[in-house]
Amino acid sequence: MVIFVLGLMGYLLLKAQTLTDKSKESFRFEIYLRDGIKEVEIMQFKKTLDAEDFVKKTIFKDKNDALKEFQHEVNSEENFMMILGENPLPQNIDVYFTASYTHPDSAKQFQKSIIENPLVSDFRFPSDLLYTVHENIKFISFCLLGLGGLLLVIATALINNTMRLRVYSQRFLIRTMQLIGASKAYVRRPFLWSGVVLGLISGCMAVMSLVGSLHLLYNYWPDVADELVDTQRDIQLYLGMIGLAVVITWGSSLFAVSRFLTLKTEKLYY
Repeated sequence: MVIFVLGLMGYLLLKAQTLTDKSKESFRFEIYLRDGIKEVEIMQFKKTLDAEDFVKKTIFKDKNDALKEFQHEVNSEENFMMILGENPLPQNIDVYFTASYTHPDSAKQFQKSIIENPLVSDFRFPSDLLYTVHENIKFISFCLLGLGGLLLVIATALINNTMRLRVYSQRFLIRTMQLIGASKAYVRRPFLWSGVVLGLISGCMAVMSLVGSLHLLYNYWPDVADELVDTQRDIQLYLGMIGLAVVITWGSSLFAVSRFLTLKTEKLYY
């Protein structure tokens, strides 16, 4: 149960990171182009942007595309062509950065470099919203990490106490083995192997419980599955749960056995 709770917390941390990355990569940064630019120059400029490691994708919009989007977002009945006689909206390229680059400081740095390009007339992005989202994500991530660390400490303490009680029940067997000449390494070996086996069993049971719970969740909310399922990260989480269970049980067995190996005989009765 302890490993299951830790795995559930790890799942929340991973999926929170996934949702955070998707949220960051949905921010649109608009590069407005000057009038009179040839389409060949625009496409070459777009390819240059696509080649950057920090750019996820770019979308070019001509004047007609910009007008359709504006009418869709503001008022579908409004028609600039009838009021002004021409379309005043400029051509633009929407840029979507990778999650690691979507940061207010990075955006401002990119703005300084891109505005110097002779093809660019302006560069806009929701700076206030981007800064607010970044601060909120930072705060939530800090809280989740703190809670995860607290759960890890509690889990380690609970499992450690369980393993100490298990070794305590066999303290007289340990002393008997010492009296007949068994070395410390020889005495530790069966307890350590037993701890590893218990860790594997408990880790696998926790993984199966978590997989079953997630399966029920995805069946109840199919839309959630489309957003959160990430097979590679999920497998890493499951392996991490099993590995953590093995490490904690092995380490707890080691410390518990070592304590009774150095304990005086009269102390064994307390």
